[in-house]
Amino acid sequence: MKLWLGKGKIKFALGFAFTTLLVTTASAGELFSAPPESELKERTVQHYTKFPLVIALEKGKLIVQKQGGRLTRLGYTLQPKHEPFHLKNNYKAQIEALGGEILFECEEKACGRVKNLYQLLEPNDTISKTAPAFLVAKLNDDTKPIYLSVLSATQKQHTSLQVDVLEVIEEPLDLISVDRAYLSAPAEVLTFEDKSGKDRQGSKDHPMVQRLPGAWIVEYTQLGFGRSKVLTAVTEKREHQIVALDGKITDIGYKLPRQYSEYEVFTNYQSALSKLGFVSQFRCEGKECGDEDKLHEELNTLVHLGFEENQFYGLYKLERPEGNVYAMVYVIGFSGGLWGELRVIEETELKDDRLVIDLEGLTDKIAQTGHVALDGLLFEFDSDQMLPESKEVINTLATYLKAHPDWIFYVVGHTDDKGSESYNQKLADKRAKSVVKALTSEYQIPKRQLVAKGVGEYAPVANNLNEDGQKQNRRVELVLRSDTK
Repeated sequence: MKLWLGKGKIKFALGFAFTTLLVTTASAGELFSAPPESELKERTVQHYTKFPLVIALEKGKLIVQKQGGRLTRLGYTLQPKHEPFHLKNNYKAQIEALGGEILFECEEKACGRVKNLYQLLEPNDTISKTAPAFLVAKLNDDTKPIYLSVLSATQKQHTSLQVDVLEVIEEPLDLISVDRAYLSAPAEVLTFEDKSGKDRQGSKDHPMVQRLPGAWIVEYTQLGFGRSKVLTAVTEKREHQIVALDGKITDIGYKLPRQYSEYEVFTNYQSALSKLGFVSQFRCEGKECGDEDKLHEELNTLVHLGFEENQFYGLYKLERPEGNVYAMVYVIGFSGGLWGELRVIEETELKDDRLVIDLEGLTDKIAQTGHVALDGLLFEFDSDQMLPESKEVINTLATYLKAHPDWIFYVVGHTDDKGSESYNQKLADKRAKSVVKALTSEYQIPKRQLVAKGVGEYAPVANNLNEDGQKQNRRVELVLRSDTK
């Protein structure tokens, strides 16, 4: 039997009131029927919660008593002809008829600051804030007490009503079961599928340190000789102290299974390097490492997706007679992904006895074949920026061009076949233009004497299937134009 609040029905309803109260244990919010001409906008049940019951208003401050129990919330909208105070009084009449106790009630300004009341009750979005009427009551029963909180307010389009019914029950603490056998079972070690088949083309692990299980290579570069930057300290002002190291560079960016933590990945690298004899030079984690975006930019890291608080960085050094080896480890991630980078710099000296820095040799090669590879021109990884070591090559090349002012040359950029064809073409063209710009701006070589061309991966001089061949194919050539000689 559902009850509504009309006067003619109160006496009829009393005979059924407590019966209804007792049989609706699983759905106490149904103790009262929906008001006429109302639309149910919300019905939620919380298994157990602590609900704030307003019991008084003193000096503008709501006095609250929290009570635990099962909460049923009903939210209605009604036609604006239904006034909030009238709805509240109807609930009050029924509660008193049931022998209930009114703990607190108010209307409009007597409710204090509406903002405070709404922050406390957290009503749904349909509850307006105009002319509020509010009631808190208690219904006693041998089975369990029930508390009722009624809030109604109006606006031009409709009147809103929220009814919260709290059944006082013992907090259910049997939701979680346990398996005692788990306590004596050995710890399960996670296993990962081999993902090496997803490695970037032409990439591989460094011979010193193999990948973590389940990882695959997403970014990769290797230079026979280059310059790489590493982080050696972070100041109190969170400024990065950066040092440039020269040598053979292997830089590998891994995607890792998210089942690993950033800490686990970093600690595994640290342990592996320690076994090889590397000594820690600097390490940091989280915000100790400073702003992650700035760090990525300064170090040109291969991995960079993640949050500042999740980053780990370490720099390690292995001393040896033939040249020191540095290893940089950087790990970063977020809830949806995890990445790690291993950068190994093996200190070597630049090979500076190449043909192209010998003016006589360059002249002979042009005379014999009409072109020469400028092997000493070195560029930063994935960039058209020449390394400082290229300066001597440019000097020699400028001397040769000034000695032959009537000859016109192509400066041709080549790449290996790693990466897309269009990308290789653009990079080759940018590098060729970089050489021409240096010669014309710094050495006043006439622009008419040089034409920059990028051909990308289409004219290899060696096999792209191995590292040595790839190095030979990454070159800039000077080509004599026979039609203008």
